[in-house]
Amino acid sequence: MDSSPAQPSAPRRWHGTLRSERDSARRTRLLDAALELYGTIGFRRTSVQAVCQESGVSSRSFYELFPTQESLLEDLYIELNEEISTALDEARIPSSATLAEAAGLIVGAALSPMLDDERKARVLEIEAVGICDSLEERRHETMRLLAASVRGAFDELDHAYGLTAPAAAGDLTSIVLVGGITEALVQRIHTPADERSSRNEFLTAIAEVALRAHGIADRQFRLRPV
Repeated sequence: MDSSPAQPSAPRRWHGTLRSERDSARRTRLLDAALELYGTIGFRRTSVQAVCQESGVSSRSFYELFPTQESLLEDLYIELNEEISTALDEARIPSSATLAEAAGLIVGAALSPMLDDERKARVLEIEAVGICDSLEERRHETMRLLAASVRGAFDELDHAYGLTAPAAAGDLTSIVLVGGITEALVQRIHTPADERSSRNEFLTAIAEVALRAHGIADRQFRLRPV
């Protein structure tokens, strides 16, 4: 009797591709379709059938990958926030930048994914609100993480520009800022394009509000790194 150990079975292939590769491609197409539909007509007005038609993925494959449409929205929410986190991590501030310019670059890095594609802003700040308990928990946790990132960014600015942050500038300030920036984005989305301030004006205004909220006086905006 052959006592050699059994060899693991090879991954299943479908028409020359691995099942995992096909599932990954389908998932990407469903997420792309979700961004288009949720970011334009809205989550509540979108059916699973519409997502499948937009993506070219069958409803059977949809339910193999996502148990509900809410789970698709949650995965999209996660991916969009990861894009923002990556943009923040990759942001670089020139050594010659003034404090205001540095704050503007940080704000721009965080908001650019949503300003470049307003479907992302709508999904993150409008469509994901109040959908289900798990997504609400994730939204609140994301807000806390973003607030911590804001606090960390301003701690770095304080150090780089030789500032001493006032005692009042803490976690609460950062949470309020994140909430305020969220509402500013929502208002911008709902404002006709020809009535909006320019993108640069919008980002500059938010950066200046953030600096003032952290107790930094206007006269310090032109400071350079120490």
